Amino acid sequence: MELIRKFRTIDGKFESREKRNFLTIDDFKIKGKVLLLRVDVNSSIDPETGRILDDTRIRRHSKTVEELSELEARIVILSHQSRPGKQDFVNLEKHAERMSEIISKKIKFIPDIWGELAVKSIKSMKDGEIIMLNNVRFDEQEISLKKFNGKDFVPQSKAKMVEVLAPLASLFVNDAFATAHRCQPSLVGFAEKLPTAAGRVMQRELDYLGKAIDSGPTPRIALLGGSKATDSVTIANNFLEKGVSEVLTGGVVANIFLIASGVDIGKPSTEFIIQHISEYEEVIDSARKLIDNYGKRMVLPTDVAINENGLRRGISVEELPTEHAVYDIGLDTLVSYIEKIERAETIISNGPMGLFENPEFAAGTRETFNAMANSKGITVVGGGETTMAFNQMGLSSKIEHLSTGGGSCISFMSGETMPALEAMRRSKIRYESK
Repeated sequence: MELIRKFRTIDGKFESREKRNFLTIDDFKIKGKVLLLRVDVNSSIDPETGRILDDTRIRRHSKTVEELSELEARIVILSHQSRPGKQDFVNLEKHAERMSEIISKKIKFIPDIWGELAVKSIKSMKDGEIIMLNNVRFDEQEISLKKFNGKDFVPQSKAKMVEVLAPLASLFVNDAFATAHRCQPSLVGFAEKLPTAAGRVMQRELDYLGKAIDSGPTPRIALLGGSKATDSVTIANNFLEKGVSEVLTGGVVANIFLIASGVDIGKPSTEFIIQHISEYEEVIDSARKLIDNYGKRMVLPTDVAINENGLRRGISVEELPTEHAVYDIGLDTLVSYIEKIERAETIISNGPMGLFENPEFAAGTRETFNAMANSKGITVVGGGETTMAFNQMGLSSKIEHLSTGGGSCISFMSGETMPALEAMRRSKIRYESK
C-alpha cells in the first residue's frame, strides 16, 4: 500500500513521522480501501439485560471510525468483550448499535469472525461503509495464541482469523492502546501480513505519553503516588533513565522511598506495606538503588500528615516514627511540590499523594492536581486511580491528556516491551523501506 509523504500531527506539538516509530492513518491513501480496525470497546454490561452500562470506550473509538468513514474507507471493526467464563462474555451486537447512534451512521453487526458470512460481508462493502465483526475472543486461537515468544509474531500471524481476513484488506489499523500489552492474533498477527497504522486513540496515547516521558520540553517532572508501589518503583526508574528531571513521591510510594532512605515511618504504615505489597523487601531494595543512583532527582516528602484519631496532624519526617498511620504529604512538602509543578514544562502524574477519598487527607492530592491543571505546560495523567481523582475533583477538562490504558499505560510507563507497539514498529520499518 502506497505511503503518503505528507505528515500531520494531532495538535502540531509532536515529532515528525521520521522521529516516530509507528505510522498513522495520515500516512496512507485509504479511500476505497478495506481497513481492518482493531479497537477496544470492552464495556461494563448488565449480565441480566445485556445493556451497556458505560459507553466510554465506544465513544472514544467512535471518533476514529467516523473519520475513516468520512475518508471513504471500507471499515471492518474487530474488538473483544470480556473473556470466556465471564457473565459479560457476549457478542458485539449492542456495541455496534451504540456506536451507530454515536456517529449517526449505520454500523452493521456481523455475527461471524472469519467464516463465510464475514468474508462475504467484507467483499460486498462499499466506500464509507462500516461493519463490526463478532467478539474476537469467541475464536479459540485468540485465547490460546497470547504469548510473545520474544522474537516475532509468526505464531499469531498463522491464526485462521489472520489468514482469512488479511488477504481481504489493504491496511491494519490498531487503535486499541488499552490492550497493546497483549500478544493476540487480532492485535499483532495482522501486522505481519499488512502495513499497520495507529488509529487516533493509539496515536494520541503514544504521542502524549512518549512526550511526557522522554521528549517533551524541560524541565519534565513526574508525580508518583498511590498504593501500587511495585509498579511505581519500576516506573520511576524508567522515567529517570529517560531524562525526567525529578520524580515527586506521595502516598504509599513515598513511604517505600522513605524506608529505603533509612527512615522508620512507624508500625501502622510499615505493616500496611508488609501486608499489601508482595516481595516488599525487594521493592524497598530497588527504591534504595534509585536513591543511590539518582540522588535528589528522587524527591521525598520532608513532612507528612498522620491520622490521629481521624484528624489530620502534620509532622516533619524527623519526628517519625509515629504510632499513627501516614495518610498524606505534609504542607511544607505540598508547597515545595507546587513550586516545582509551576516551573515544569512537562508534567506526568500517576497516583494520588495520599488518601484523597477522605476529605481530611485530600489536601496533598487536591492541591498538587490543581497546580497541574493550571499549568501552562504539557500535562498527562496515567492510570485509572489518578484519572478517577481528577474526575472527582472536576479537573479533567484542564488536563491535556488522560490516558485510557490501565494496565497498558503502566506497561508503557515502565518501559516494558509491548507486543502491539513492537508489531507497529516493525511494520513501519518494513513498509517504509519499500
